[in-house]
Amino acid sequence: MRQSGPRRNGAGRSRIALALALALALAQCAKPAPPPPMSKTAEAVLPILLDAARVDDRRLFSASGLERFFAALDRLERKRAARPLRILQIGDSHTAGDAFSSHMRDLLQARFGAAGRGWLPAGIPFRYYRPRRVTVTAAGWRQLGPRDAGPDVPLGLDAAVAESERPGALMTLVSSEAPGFDRLGLEFVARPAGPPLQIRIDRREPFLVSTALGSPRDESRGVGAARIRAERIAIPVGPDAREVALTAIDRRPIALLGWGVERDRTGIVYENHGTIGATVDLLGRMSPRTVAMELAGSRPALLVVAFGTNEGFDDSLDLGSYRARFRAQVAALQAMAPFASILVLGPPDGNRLDPSCPRAPTPIAARQDICVAGEEVAASCSWREPPNLAAVRHIQQRVAAAEGWAFWDWSQAMGGPCSMHRLTLRDPPLAFADHVHLSGAGYAAAAEILFFDLSNAYADWKRSAILAPE
Repeated sequence: MRQSGPRRNGAGRSRIALALALALALAQCAKPAPPPPMSKTAEAVLPILLDAARVDDRRLFSASGLERFFAALDRLERKRAARPLRILQIGDSHTAGDAFSSHMRDLLQARFGAAGRGWLPAGIPFRYYRPRRVTVTAAGWRQLGPRDAGPDVPLGLDAAVAESERPGALMTLVSSEAPGFDRLGLEFVARPAGPPLQIRIDRREPFLVSTALGSPRDESRGVGAARIRAERIAIPVGPDAREVALTAIDRRPIALLGWGVERDRTGIVYENHGTIGATVDLLGRMSPRTVAMELAGSRPALLVVAFGTNEGFDDSLDLGSYRARFRAQVAALQAMAPFASILVLGPPDGNRLDPSCPRAPTPIAARQDICVAGEEVAASCSWREPPNLAAVRHIQQRVAAAEGWAFWDWSQAMGGPCSMHRLTLRDPPLAFADHVHLSGAGYAAAAEILFFDLSNAYADWKRSAILAPE
């Protein structure tokens, strides 16, 4: 058959085809390994059709706000990173429990390398404190939170302080990670004439660390005249350390803000800094000087901000005021970490009983198995999402879009309104009877969805970077 078109542009078309083929080959070479498949729990519990070729835009919004984080991941993956890549999750009880964050830690470290457990609040900040990868004990210490710490305690991101009550007060941390740790971090309140703190690593000879202002370290930094401040120090402890014990040896109280164990290598460190019952206003109760010091020292590549449940259950919440406060508090956090991307986690679904439901002395699950969503007519005794919870979620998404922050819709990942109730009815339950908190398996499933979405967004970013014009 005769060719109908002119042939004088054949060479040009060949060059274009060659260029496209080369670009495609480069993109395929640069394409990262696909994320691991989700667990059967995640696939069964979270009724979202997962498209492995793209990010589901019903969950992850404004992924362009993660560019700094993705660039840091890329440097780490290409072995061009000089330090660990640190992710800090800051929020309420969904963060404090470490079930969600620990699964994110496992997934990220399995793919990009593990640099240790990272920072934790000192001691045992609340009754059911169960951090993953470490075991913590404390005796002779009292715990102070934002309400009782007093104005002279420079609270940091953990919003908690452990204060010794007597000489001999002991605090221990034992790592359950196979490689152990080779670096210990310690954060304390430095005061004039602050007493020494004894540190023992495994069964080695103990040594002392001063908590006093006016030490050579403080004077060299020009802070000897300060009345009180938070100090954070790093202590090399040698390879394969397993246990650290801190002992107050003086009657004068020592106030500890946090501690951490890591390995001197590149990889991921994923930290959770959560406070039970917190709202985003907690950020305003922290000491700006302490938080700025913590962020400058850790230089996180990603800040995960996870508030909203407690605001959403507050029927008296002024939504206009909340919008301004949420924007201002998170923006202040970003200003102290301009090198970090911001990812806002919208609050998960949560349900409560209709006020008309009688308070019978029987288990909640036995009284009621109905949940109504949106504008559906409520039964006389039914569960439903508090109206302000959806409003808070919407405000966070709109603010994130305006500020250039990424936003992940945790409620949509669960299946939308009444999904928390449905998870309580599964066997075994994947959410607690309070209809606010997920079980360990439920949090793990949610983390897998977030990791899946982030992995796909990262793959899209890498393809765009490869194909972008010089």
